[in-house]
Amino acid sequence: MSVAARQHFKVRIPMAGRAAYEAVIVVESADGLEGLGEAPLLPGRDAEVAIQAAEESARLDLEARQAGIPLAELLGGVRRRQVECSALVSDPRADRVAAEVERAYADGFRCFKLKAVNGGAMLDQVRLGAARWAAGPQARLRLDFNGSLGVTDAAVRLPSLGPFQLELLEQPLPPGATVAEWSELADRVHAPLAADESLALQGEDLKQAGFGLAIKLATVGGPRAALELARGATGPVTLGSSYETSIGLAAALHVACALEREPLACGLATIGMLEQDLAVGLRAGGPLLRLPAAPGLGVELDRRALARYRLDS
Repeated sequence: MSVAARQHFKVRIPMAGRAAYEAVIVVESADGLEGLGEAPLLPGRDAEVAIQAAEESARLDLEARQAGIPLAELLGGVRRRQVECSALVSDPRADRVAAEVERAYADGFRCFKLKAVNGGAMLDQVRLGAARWAAGPQARLRLDFNGSLGVTDAAVRLPSLGPFQLELLEQPLPPGATVAEWSELADRVHAPLAADESLALQGEDLKQAGFGLAIKLATVGGPRAALELARGATGPVTLGSSYETSIGLAAALHVACALEREPLACGLATIGMLEQDLAVGLRAGGPLLRLPAAPGLGVELDRRALARYRLDS
């Protein structure tokens, strides 16, 4: 495959209630076709790894478009055409948590991921109680700590979350925590532990130890690295987003659809958090995210939206 040109565009898109989303959009062009990739730029994430992941997505997208096949086909085959998504619940107030969960439940969601606001202490427990009350006993709840707990605090706080019957406790420890520290914590809690940020440096070791994998393409190095990491995992696997546009979400969706084992509900229902999308073709809405019918990623760049939000014009 000959690549005629590669372009990088830095963008900033406003988000309601939080800091603007920043990313690098990669466009690779050849033979009148364009392959797309997206690298979210987050504090603490290796920007070079993220951009390399976006470049790989763009290359694969272009190659799949030239072949007239879905990108997932290049990754080993389309094993499913859709994945279930979790609903992200981020409000710190318990009453608002209940309202968010009720709205998402009415839209069909049955898995709800809360962002911890005080490390699993009383406020988070009240929020989890509100979510459980709103969603009912059969709903699946998760709590994501984003590495906010030290080893000692985690050992004290996480066992108290047992009554909420959580499906996952995501990244309770900081990225630098050792596998031995993860294993010691796992012996104390009543729900599976899943690593997110820690996958950047010790993903294979955590996989071999049986921990869950909350994979983001920009963290682990791209679609192929994500598939390799998931291969042979004995713990739960899920694909997540960093609030990407449809470009990044589509890339993660194709990986999820190429996994040998069915993933847990994926954190890919986040497009509504952006002021505007940068691509068209991904049909979002509700808990099921389906592969687009078009080849490659199945999404097309919205040049007008790109011009509106790019920083390097």
